Amino acid sequence: MSITKELFGYTKDRKEIHRWTIENQRGNKISVLDYGCILQAVVVKDRYGKDIDVVLGFNSVEEYEQAGGFIGAVAGRVANRITGGCFELGGTCYELYKNDGNNHLHGGKEGFSRKIWDCMAKGQELCLKYISCDGEEGYPGTLLTLVRYIWTDDDTLTMECSYLSNRDTVVNLTNHSYFNLNGEGCENAMDQELAVSADFYTPVGTDGLVTGEIYKTGGTCFDFHSTRPLRNQCLESDPQIHATSGFDHNLILKGRNQIHLRGLESGVEMTMDTDSPGVQLYSGNYLRECTGKSGKRYGRRSGICLEPQFFPNSVNFTHFPTPFVEKNKWYTVKTKYHFYTSELWEQNNKEGKSNE
Repeated sequence: MSITKELFGYTKDRKEIHRWTIENQRGNKISVLDYGCILQAVVVKDRYGKDIDVVLGFNSVEEYEQAGGFIGAVAGRVANRITGGCFELGGTCYELYKNDGNNHLHGGKEGFSRKIWDCMAKGQELCLKYISCDGEEGYPGTLLTLVRYIWTDDDTLTMECSYLSNRDTVVNLTNHSYFNLNGEGCENAMDQELAVSADFYTPVGTDGLVTGEIYKTGGTCFDFHSTRPLRNQCLESDPQIHATSGFDHNLILKGRNQIHLRGLESGVEMTMDTDSPGVQLYSGNYLRECTGKSGKRYGRRSGICLEPQFFPNSVNFTHFPTPFVEKNKWYTVKTKYHFYTSELWEQNNKEGKSNE
């Protein structure tokens, strides 16, 4: 296991940004930027034993600054949309920065995704720290946030978010990576197959905002109890899909190892386990046309986001799981991503048995 640090570039106001890379004994690696706490690369082996990068990203700070879509970043202080850009806490109404029409999205004008984090490396992990001051983007309380990225020799990535506030506040952090297990820049992201352990989802209105209702997934395009191609499920004729031009919906998770994503072309698979109550399935409907780190073009539906989270606008719906945080109390949310290639695993297993 090795960790390296290198200069990645400079922000538009000439601040240094670094890239930290953890490489395991298999030669597989993750790269993280101290800008936006961005997961810049996840490189694993495909079915042929060749390196393949399975998350979208860029090779320069300037491209991250110019691109929309929160690519690879930690979104917060509250991820997803807050309708009307306001919420009430302790009898006080807090007005937030509105960066999505009349709504607040992924933390506001800059949120956490455009901040420079302090980073420290130790063993097989990176720990990034950011302090959000009282009143930043309209939120109450000074919030200390620690994000740990842990990469192990079995190609498991753990993302652990811990936070502490000096006032009662709200927190809902997520990672906004776009996955394409067939390789970033490939045009077949919607050909990935997905399974999600979710009996219910939160529908949206014609404006794309959650209504506060809870619907069953069974018999709908949100039914991923068995592994299904995303393209076949993304039916534009469905009013829910039409409202958001594709998937952009919260699925209510149950059990453990709730999510399984598979790239048929590469043979790379990913399981995802989180203690967050929901996951936002987003099919990159509004990704801007741009050139990614491999020189290939990105655009609409070039990657799939699986964002662990509290439900959208949960600050304003009392029957949703609450993102409210008590002052002077630590909270931790953890998500694990395990990458593997079934063909390689079976081959290595056979070789191991034959050598016994």
